Amino acid sequence: MNYCVLVHISKSTISFWYQQEGAPFEPLSLSEGNALPMYFYANENDFILGANARERFLNGDQINAFGNYFDIITNPASFFNVYGNKKHVKFLLYYAVEQYLSHFINSVLYKNESIEGYRNNFPLRFIFSQDIAPKEKLLVESIFKESGYDNICSISYSKNLFEHLFNNGVVKRNMPTILLTGIDGNLYIELFSTSYENPTGHIVLEDEGADPRIKIMAKMIYDDAMASTRMSLQEKTEIAHLIPYALDFLAQDSAIPKGDVLLSDGTTCWVKIKRKDLDDRLLYYEGDNKINKSIEKLVSTNNVQLTAVQIVLNGDSINTSFFLDRLKKKFNHVEGVTPNTENEVTKLLFQQIANSGYTIQNFPTQTVAEPPSAVATNSFQSIGNTPVGTVVPPHVSVPPVRTAPPPVTIPPSR
Repeated sequence: MNYCVLVHISKSTISFWYQQEGAPFEPLSLSEGNALPMYFYANENDFILGANARERFLNGDQINAFGNYFDIITNPASFFNVYGNKKHVKFLLYYAVEQYLSHFINSVLYKNESIEGYRNNFPLRFIFSQDIAPKEKLLVESIFKESGYDNICSISYSKNLFEHLFNNGVVKRNMPTILLTGIDGNLYIELFSTSYENPTGHIVLEDEGADPRIKIMAKMIYDDAMASTRMSLQEKTEIAHLIPYALDFLAQDSAIPKGDVLLSDGTTCWVKIKRKDLDDRLLYYEGDNKINKSIEKLVSTNNVQLTAVQIVLNGDSINTSFFLDRLKKKFNHVEGVTPNTENEVTKLLFQQIANSGYTIQNFPTQTVAEPPSAVATNSFQSIGNTPVGTVVPPHVSVPPVRTAPPPVTIPPSR
C-alpha cells in the first residue's frame, strides 16, 4: 500500500493529510475541510466531526454532542450511541478518523470498498501536539491497534522540525535548544539537550502562549462583541477562538481596526477597536518576566549553560517582532521559524514515511517518554491511574458521511 494518511491531533483541533507514492502530500477533506475543531456529534445514524458538532455542543446538547475529548475519556460511565451500538466516548475519535479513512478509500483510491478490508495494513500515522500527554498518546494508539490497525505509529514532529531548521541554518546542531510553542493561548517551553525527539524537560505557562498584543486584542474584540450582541459566551474559550481575528486586526494599518467576526456559536457581529486602547493596556504587561524566569529555571534545573542555549519561536502566535525583540534583550541566540515551516516539515514527514516503504517495520517510530515531572510547572494533564475499559468496537461499517447543515466558517489557522 504505497500511500499514507497522517492525522495531527491537539486538545482542541484535528487535521488530516495524505500522500501517495510519487505525488506531493495533500489535505484530506470532507464537507468541513481537513482541519477541524475537536467536537463530535453522534446520534444513531448521524456522526459529525467539527464545527457543526461544536455548534450543537455550545448550544446545550449535552447528550449527543461532545467536546473536551481528552477530559471526558477518563469517565468510564460516559457513552454515545451510533449505528445501533453503545460505545464508550473514547471511541469518538476512532469513528471520526475512520470516517476520513473511508472517504480516502472511496474518493482518493477510487475503491468502492469498505474500511474493514483495509484496517490491518492501512498506513496510518499520528502527530501529537505538545498539549497531549504521553499516556493520552498511548491510549489513542491502543484504540486503533486493538481495533485491527497493525500499520500504525506516531511520529515526532519536533525531530523533523529541528532537522528542517538545521538544514536551513536557523539553529545549530549539537547545541541545547529551547522550543517555545503557543497552543490555545498557553505557552509550552521545551528544552532539548540530549535528543531532538523528546524534550529533556518542559514547563507550561497558562495564558502566555501568544504575543500579548494578540491576547489583549482578542479580549478587546470579545468585550466589544459581547456588548454589541448582549451575549455572554464563556470568556476564556471565546478569546482562544478569536485569536485569528486578533491577528487580522493587528495587521490592519489603521488607528481603528474593524471587521466582521464570527463567534464560536455561529453568530456574526461587527467589531471595531481603538489601537490606542491596545497600547494603553500593553503598559501593564509583565508576562515576559515570567517567560524569562521559566526559561532560566528550566535550563538551570537540567544543568545546561544559559549562554549556550538557542531559543526558537515556533508558530505565528509567538513568532512576532514583539516577542523576538524582548527575548533578544535577555538571551543570546533567539530565532523565529519562517511562515512556511509547517508545510516544509510535513513534507519531510511524508518523505520519511515513503522512504520506509509505508510500513512501520522500516520506520523509526517515536519513543513516547514521560516528561520529567521535576521541571514541570502546570504540567500536562494525564489520564488517571484507573484505565477506561478497552472494549474493541465490532467491525461494523463506519457511519456514512452525513450531509450536514451549512458549516460554520472557521477562521484560518494561524
